[in-house]
Amino acid sequence: MNSFAMLKAKVCPDFRKRKQLPRFLCFLLLSLFTISASAQSRVSGKVTSGDSAIADVSVSVKGGTTGTSTDVNGNFTISVPSNGTLVFSHVNFSPEEIAVNGRTTINVTLMEGGTSLNDVVVVGYNSQKKATLTGSVSTVKGSDIIKSPQPNVSNSLAGRFSGMIVNNRSGEPGYDGSGILIRGLSTTGSNDVLIVVDGVPGQIGGLERLNPNDIETITVLKDASAAIYGSRAANGVILVTTKRGKTGKPSISFSYNQGFSSPTRLPKMADATTYASIMNEIAYYNNPNGGMNQQYSAEEVQKFADGSDPLNYPNTDWADATLKNTTLQNQANISVSGGTENVKYYVSGGYLFQDGLYKNGAAKYKQYSFRSNIDANITKNFRVGLYLSGREENRQFPTSSAGNIFRSIYRAYSTIPAYYPNGLPSNGIEGSNPALMATDIGGLNKNPSQVFNGILKGAYDIEAVKGLSIDGFVAIDKSWNAFKTFNKPYSLYTYDRNNDTYNKRTVGGSNNLATLNQGQRNQTQITSNIKLNFQRSFGAHNFNSFVGYEQSEIRSDDFGASRLNYPTTQTPELSQGGGAAPDKDNYGSSYHFTRRSYIGKLAYNFDEKYLAEIQMRVDGSSTFPKGNQYGFFPSVAAGWRISKENWFNVSFINDLKVRATYGQLGNDNVGLFQYLNNYSFNNQYVLGNGIVTGIDLTKLANENIHWETAEKTDIGFEGTFFKNLNVEFIYFKQDRSNILAIRNASIPNVSGIVNAYGSGSLVPSENIGKVSSKGFEATAGYNKRNESGFSYGVSANVTYAKSNVVFIDEAQGVLDYQRQTGRPLNSYLLYNAIGIFRTQDDLNSYPKLGVNQLGDLIYEDINKDGKITADDMVRSKYGNIPEITYG
Repeated sequence: MNSFAMLKAKVCPDFRKRKQLPRFLCFLLLSLFTISASAQSRVSGKVTSGDSAIADVSVSVKGGTTGTSTDVNGNFTISVPSNGTLVFSHVNFSPEEIAVNGRTTINVTLMEGGTSLNDVVVVGYNSQKKATLTGSVSTVKGSDIIKSPQPNVSNSLAGRFSGMIVNNRSGEPGYDGSGILIRGLSTTGSNDVLIVVDGVPGQIGGLERLNPNDIETITVLKDASAAIYGSRAANGVILVTTKRGKTGKPSISFSYNQGFSSPTRLPKMADATTYASIMNEIAYYNNPNGGMNQQYSAEEVQKFADGSDPLNYPNTDWADATLKNTTLQNQANISVSGGTENVKYYVSGGYLFQDGLYKNGAAKYKQYSFRSNIDANITKNFRVGLYLSGREENRQFPTSSAGNIFRSIYRAYSTIPAYYPNGLPSNGIEGSNPALMATDIGGLNKNPSQVFNGILKGAYDIEAVKGLSIDGFVAIDKSWNAFKTFNKPYSLYTYDRNNDTYNKRTVGGSNNLATLNQGQRNQTQITSNIKLNFQRSFGAHNFNSFVGYEQSEIRSDDFGASRLNYPTTQTPELSQGGGAAPDKDNYGSSYHFTRRSYIGKLAYNFDEKYLAEIQMRVDGSSTFPKGNQYGFFPSVAAGWRISKENWFNVSFINDLKVRATYGQLGNDNVGLFQYLNNYSFNNQYVLGNGIVTGIDLTKLANENIHWETAEKTDIGFEGTFFKNLNVEFIYFKQDRSNILAIRNASIPNVSGIVNAYGSGSLVPSENIGKVSSKGFEATAGYNKRNESGFSYGVSANVTYAKSNVVFIDEAQGVLDYQRQTGRPLNSYLLYNAIGIFRTQDDLNSYPKLGVNQLGDLIYEDINKDGKITADDMVRSKYGNIPEITYG
């Protein structure tokens, strides 16, 4: 019974009984009372985020139908009951509910991000509300990425997503990107993830060197929802969206970050005293009759310890002599954004510097970048966007690679000095002194590169059919990657204590003279796309669909030249080297391939309760021969938001959804032109009086090669509990087939199908490999914001992903416990150590590998033949990629 009816039942009968008022006056008074109780007041205010006003914020009365939105300056006015509550919502911000309590002015500050189901998430070729997603899609905002400032964006992704393994094996400036795997290893071929930047698949320049301050969101498609990218999506897809301008006054942002980089962990090597003692122990082990000081006397060991004779008995920490404990890196960024209703802009510039970890080192990296994103409304229905970005990357390194430098650090004896007391550099280990190898004394390897990306977008709303629109883009990507390595000779010294002299040795260069190697790779990619979209609601029925066409063309050109025997190191140019014919060399190569795609999607939901989605893509590629150039990649998905059901009434569950996806995806990241016989100029022949270059067959053709195929199945649920707790759990399974692999194990060399000019056989790759994988992901997060605006949050994720080799070419007769089939990818053959020989009885009881003594490892005799041979090696239980990751 409503308030009016209750008053009528209780008050009006009393009036009539007492005959104090006529009936019509009774109802008049009751009406006035009711109107007064629900009196409307006009409330005005402004909605901001930080110092910026927010336009297009939805402002509504909770439980009512009244609503409005903020203007370009963030202002609003609305009529609301004096005891009502206003709800503020925007796709880019967390929603807010504020009680009016009789106020006429309310100013609101919205927080970016949040976990609102109204958030719009970028997916393949369009976007959807989070509430209606049916796939395994994870998103992180750019504002969260820059909280852990990394010069390389890929390193900022570690631990932020379930299902993603981020592994960095290098800290070298300019080449410090992380390898990214989504749900572990899935194939014996390429496991590379597809990167899509602002809608352009495989944009040249990729993810790693993007300016993190320019990133709006990063979204990861992990399941069959990536099938919209067809032949390139089997390993997952990462979608990057850069920032756009917002309506309002110009907003200027400047940031500077000073960072310090240190080695996470370095092996601790034995000092000279320990090394000398161990060498004596090894000598005693091999010859007990020689005593304990066969290599170094006790007096010599003491001299290593006390440093009394640094010339003859040095104690060198090679890591300390070569590496710094800390090095610097810094970033500076400035951006300007804003706009009007018709034109919005975002313009930025960035600078980055990274120094290497070497003392007096030659390794350095500098990057300059810019971005200009402009969106304009030409007419009411016609919109265009022009997005330009570019960067210059300047890398500089010593001529010795990081691998060789670190190898020398850990191989050089601590009993050899880096520098003698008189300052001369020592010979190090086998002519490699890492303290000098890390500097520019042996020359420089310069590697400048430039990247340019341009995208022109357009969209037109077809007014004749509500919800129908057409859009498209043309993207041009260019890169220029050059290198110039000038390798100079330099001197090292060995001290001769018998004659008290220093013997010089020249290393580097060739024949004690400088060499030069110089070249460049130029790449161009042109991508064009056009789509017809239909997005409309009919009551509770909501449709989001499109069909489209896309094509891309990639060209790459390589050229280079080298020169030997430079008479002087003062002229490091190609024209200044030795003049003899053998002193000069050059090379060149190029490739060109194209893709053509037809794409389509139909997404439907009823009242955001019952969700369904179908995706289809037909991909064609010049990578494969005619007849096998095109592949079909479909996916289906369904979801059910149980919490939207009328019968669902669990107070602490705010949202609960179950979903499932299934689809077929492809992987075309394989070597080009495998459907043709491959030939090389590998030999020369004397015919008559001349020398003729011979053409040799190096790989047989396979005219039947085609896509690698992945069948992916996902089942999951996600929910919001107690308003602030978000939980997601996913079970996934993948079957990878048609993996291109060579039958190089089952075909013996005696067959004669052998490549005489390489280690591989002439046998071509075939679509024979099969790998399956499965696992689960779990994510939980808690976010809380109080009325004062203070917010905090914590989240955790864990992933279990295990691969299993179903078929890989293996030689006949491989022992079952040594087969790769049935075990994870990248497993190893190893001896199984079961203990240590501790007593003579152990030496008498267990079979031995060679000659063993006390203290050696005991290996398991797997085949029980009384000997330790190669047949006793077993395939490891795990591969080299962790099955369990968490963050």
